[in-house]
Amino acid sequence: MYQFMVYMENRKNSSIQATGYVLVTIEVTHPQLIAVGCVISPMCVPNLEFQLLNPTTQVALFTVCIGTCTNLQSIKWNIYQGSDKSTSSNSTQWTLFNPTILYENIWFFGTNTSNFTATDLLFLNNLQISLWRFEVVYTFQSAISTSALNFIINQPPANGSCSINPLGGTITTLFTIECPDWYDVDGIQDYSLYAWTTDISQRTIIAFSSEYNFQVRLPAGDNETSLLSLVVYVRDLAGSVTQVNISSVNIIADLAIINDLIDKITNSSSTITNNPIVRLLSSGNQNVVGQMIISLSQELNQMSSENLDKAISNGIPAVDISVSALGSQSLQQ
Repeated sequence: MYQFMVYMENRKNSSIQATGYVLVTIEVTHPQLIAVGCVISPMCVPNLEFQLLNPTTQVALFTVCIGTCTNLQSIKWNIYQGSDKSTSSNSTQWTLFNPTILYENIWFFGTNTSNFTATDLLFLNNLQISLWRFEVVYTFQSAISTSALNFIINQPPANGSCSINPLGGTITTLFTIECPDWYDVDGIQDYSLYAWTTDISQRTIIAFSSEYNFQVRLPAGDNETSLLSLVVYVRDLAGSVTQVNISSVNIIADLAIINDLIDKITNSSSTITNNPIVRLLSSGNQNVVGQMIISLSQELNQMSSENLDKAISNGIPAVDISVSALGSQSLQQ
């Protein structure tokens, strides 16, 4: 048996060090070499002896048998959890993850094939486990070959909070988002704000910023309650994300300003630049323009739906109503 040690020291900062070990046992056998890799390589970022893994992503692995690989009888994947938070796989105690069979085709797919997938549900339902090993066993007629990849969970940002001020306004109101005190060993990448009314699956990104405090304008809330739900995604430099729900806000459309804009566009008014929405659209700020376009498109779509409903309620058959695409022209004979 041989033990190999690799010692690394940062040239600029000698206090940053890393040590890795590997134990090699010599046996007189002729097993086939099995290579294991990630289907999407950027999803597996090397971190010493481990691959860095975000808990909100899945692990998709493939294997390749190198050399003469005849008489293959079976392939089996084993999943292990690490009981030590050490950064060296040599000192980690690996324990077989017992519920594997219970979650086959739920959390795990391809446990008896060369391509294996573990969904993010495995990690999200076992957040207390930070180390994972995925081992593949190839059984041949006269030999058994194994290979494995070890993963360490990239912990998401923590210890912070997010708030919004004020708690109500119109689509032209300037809101301030503050997300102080967030910490992550990899560093904070950015903050993204999403909004929705009643269905979270319909959430829309409103803004993102590398700063922990930023200002935004929000689209109108629910038609009946005016409530708009908000969530901030705090992302670290390695891609791990923490979702923070913040207070719902009351946002009204300010139909007077929107109707004024429509009237001035219709009448080609020279005073259109006095409209608050036009001033914001003319600001030259890409974030402001994008936020106002989201709000305007939402309100114009709402007006269109209300007009269609009104027409149908007045007896016009729905099949006789058509909506022209933007940019279309009517041709007169």
